[in-house]
Amino acid sequence: MHVCNRCGKENQEHYKFCLGCGAEIGDAAPPPPARPAAIPVAAAFDSRGLDAGWDAPVERAPAVVEEDVGATMMNPAAQVHDTDPGRVEMPPRQAAADGAHPAAALFASSPAPAAQPAGRPCPACGNFVPTGFIFCGQCGTRVAEPARAAAASQPQPAPRGKLVLIRPDGSEGGAHPLVAGPNMIGRGQGLLFDADSYLSPRHADLILSASGLMVRDADSLNGVFVKITDEEEIAEAEVFRIGQELLRFDVIRAPAALEDGTEVMGSPNPGYWGRVALIVGREQDGSAFPLIGDSMVLGRERGDILFPEDGYVSGTHARLSNRNGRFFLADLNSSNGTFLRIRGERAVRSGTFLLMGQQLFRVQFA
Repeated sequence: MHVCNRCGKENQEHYKFCLGCGAEIGDAAPPPPARPAAIPVAAAFDSRGLDAGWDAPVERAPAVVEEDVGATMMNPAAQVHDTDPGRVEMPPRQAAADGAHPAAALFASSPAPAAQPAGRPCPACGNFVPTGFIFCGQCGTRVAEPARAAAASQPQPAPRGKLVLIRPDGSEGGAHPLVAGPNMIGRGQGLLFDADSYLSPRHADLILSASGLMVRDADSLNGVFVKITDEEEIAEAEVFRIGQELLRFDVIRAPAALEDGTEVMGSPNPGYWGRVALIVGREQDGSAFPLIGDSMVLGRERGDILFPEDGYVSGTHARLSNRNGRFFLADLNSSNGTFLRIRGERAVRSGTFLLMGQQLFRVQFA
């Protein structure tokens, strides 16, 4: 055995490089050629068959010397005597061990080959490298780690949460399981989503991890909305929903003159700082309502902007405010809530309500 001077690992004498660290060991003598093991010759049947008496005397075949082993193996069951070419004499039977029938030796299997140790061939020279070694002992090539098991053979992660459907009357419907990692939500991704034509096939990704749940809009057509619980700051072109009304907030700024000094003509502006526009279709707006003063209230019966035909809008539903050029949206304890469209992604807590398509869901997770 050769002991590596660098890492101390023992290597076979014919290895040129250390199996543990890949360091060159030095010239090693090639291993001596292995001598083939002698092949055992099983005892054969008596020429008179199994019905003959096993104690009957038989003539023993001449002993086979080592030089004749190769010729004997061609037909180990018989030896032919020149004195009687027609007579075939069988080799002597071996004594039965422990009372076993002498014929049992005929059915004895050959010794089982030694178990091949786990490993893989070197990609450079083909030398066998046992499992656990990094370098080939013959050429020193670094051996790649064994391929990992296929993902399909790995156990599936257990559900850690769920997406609960909330019916229009407030009761709970079915539930869609959420597992650790990404969860795709969309039409065709589960029984809860298949009947909603306002859901895109790939609508949202819900990524569940130890730190919480991240909701990401997957470039859906109609968006993912989260129910707000506190007043939230909003920006230009933010979209929100109250009842069945889909609204967009736009900032109104003072008109700027063109490069040649010409001013843009428009109606007198008494101090509008924004507007709320109804979204009636893709890139299509309906009515627009200007925003003025410190704040304006939206509702069905009372407030500054009314939606009297929408039974899902509360009497006073939401409020938009302007504070020194910063804009805020707040829910006024409405029955059905105010929902803000997610831009990109947003972290949410367990118990948060999500509006996707025409369905309301509550997320729950550990």
